[in-house]
Amino acid sequence: MKNLITKDIGLRIRQLRQKNGLTIEEAAHLAGVHPNYLGDAERGKKNFSITTLDKLAKVLCVPISEIFSGKAGTHAEKSPPVDPRLAALFKRASQDERDFIIRTASFITRNRSRAKQG
Repeated sequence: MKNLITKDIGLRIRQLRQKNGLTIEEAAHLAGVHPNYLGDAERGKKNFSITTLDKLAKVLCVPISEIFSGKAGTHAEKSPPVDPRLAALFKRASQDERDFIIRTASFITRNRSRAKQG
């Protein structure tokens, strides 16, 4: 029984990770675990701790209950997900680089809106 549960949770983590467009390395880095551990755990060869599942749920922008149930929770409905790759860039960036990222994103969004109107 334990092995089946471990494999099911690992498979769900893999599905959510891939849905978010993250590699094992990116997800592991964001969750603070080693990529080998995450890969083994996704294949059901290692157990996830509750702490690690909580970190992965945050990285994958889902409530921890979704990892167990596979159903979208209310958290996913209330706020749009932040792309974990963008979060990782922001985390490593200096304040000047963060400001540049925000200005660039604002510029792109404004121009896309104007292009649709024209």
